[in-house]
Amino acid sequence: MLELRPILSALWRHKVSALLIALQLGLTLAIVSNALVVIDERSERISRPTGLAVEDINSFSFLAIPEDYDKFEAFRLDLDMIRSLPGVASATISNHVPLSGSGSASGFYTEPNKETGGISANYYTVDEHFIDALGMKLTAGRGFSPEEVMQVGATSSERPTVAVVTQKFADEVFPEGNALGKAFFLGGDDHPIEVVGIVERNLGPWPNSSVAGRGVFYPAIMDQWFYYIVRAEPGQRDAVLKLVEEKLAERDPNRVINADTMEEQKAQQYASDNTMIKVLASVVILLTFIVALGIVGLTVFWITQRQKQIGVRRALGATRSAISRYFLLENLIIAVTGIALGAAAAQVFNGFLASEFNQPALPPIVTISCALFLLGVSLAAALVPALRAANISPATATRSV
Repeated sequence: MLELRPILSALWRHKVSALLIALQLGLTLAIVSNALVVIDERSERISRPTGLAVEDINSFSFLAIPEDYDKFEAFRLDLDMIRSLPGVASATISNHVPLSGSGSASGFYTEPNKETGGISANYYTVDEHFIDALGMKLTAGRGFSPEEVMQVGATSSERPTVAVVTQKFADEVFPEGNALGKAFFLGGDDHPIEVVGIVERNLGPWPNSSVAGRGVFYPAIMDQWFYYIVRAEPGQRDAVLKLVEEKLAERDPNRVINADTMEEQKAQQYASDNTMIKVLASVVILLTFIVALGIVGLTVFWITQRQKQIGVRRALGATRSAISRYFLLENLIIAVTGIALGAAAAQVFNGFLASEFNQPALPPIVTISCALFLLGVSLAAALVPALRAANISPATATRSV
C-alpha cells in the first residue's frame, strides 16, 4: 500500500475529472438499481397467471344490420354451430372478454342496502359453458345449469340469484372463509345472490387495475353487450379463428363480424409495461457503456500525461505489474467513492419513486449486485489502458532530456 499516498496525491491534483467519473458512476448506480427494480416488477406483472387458456382463446362480436334483428335466436344458432366445428373445444357468450381492456365493475357487500365499505369487482354475464370455454379451474362448488341462464333484454327486470366468483373475491368479501353458499349484495340493493361456485383465478379485463383478480360471473345472456368466447384445441387457435369467422358470415351475412385472439388483447393490456421494460433496459445498457467509455478515456488521458513519470518509475525498477496495479488501484478508489455516493442516492431516489409512483422498495441485494457489477465494469474498462501503461519503455524518461 506504499502506492496509496502518491495515488491520492495524483487524484487531488486531478480532482475535477476524478470527481466527474465518481459522480457518473454514482448516478449510474442510482438509476440502474432502481431501473432493475421497475423492470423486475413489470416483468412479474406480465408473467402473472391469468387463470385463463390465453393461448387457445378467440373472441368474436358482431354488429347486426337489420334493426329488428333477433339477437337471442342468433346467439343460440351461432353457438350451436360454433360448438360443432372441428378444432373447437368449448364456446360461451359473455358481456365482456377478460384481458380486453373493456369491462364492467361494481361494488359488492355482505349486507343488503349498503353503499359504502364494499369490495369492487369485475362482473360478467355468461352461459353454462363459461368455465370450460375460458379454461378456468373450478376449485369449489359448481358451475351453472342451463336452466339458471337468463335472457336479459333492455327492459328485463329479472335478476340472477346465483353467481360463481373468483377465489380472490371470495377471500376478500368473506375473509372468515367458507364463501360457498353465502350471499352477497349489490350496492344499495337487498336482492341476495348466492355463491354456488369458486374459480381459482381470472384477472379480469383490466389486469393492471386495483380490481384485477376479483370477478363475479352471473348466469345471464345480454343482448346489449355480447361476445362469443371460443377456446380451440391446443395448437388450433388460428385455424379456428378463421373457420369461425367464415362460418358466422356464411350463416348470416346481415352483420359485420369482428374477431380477436386473447393473446393479442393481453399484449395490448401489457403494451405499456413491455415498452417500459425495453426503455429501461436500453437506459441501463447505455449508461453502462457511457461509464465504461468515460473510464477508458480518463485512464488513457492520465497515462498519456504521465508517460515520462511512468518511464522514470520503470527506469528505477518498477515492474510492469506494479505500473498496472497503480492505475487499477487509482481507478478502484474513484469507483468505490462513486459507488458509495450512488448507493445513498439510490435509496433517496427509490424513496421518491415509492411515494410518488407507488414503486416497490429497493432491496439491498439489488444495490449490492449493481454496485459489484459497476465495480467490475470500472476495473475492466481501466484494465486495457493500465496494461498499455505497463508496456511504456524506461527510455521514455530520457527522450525529452
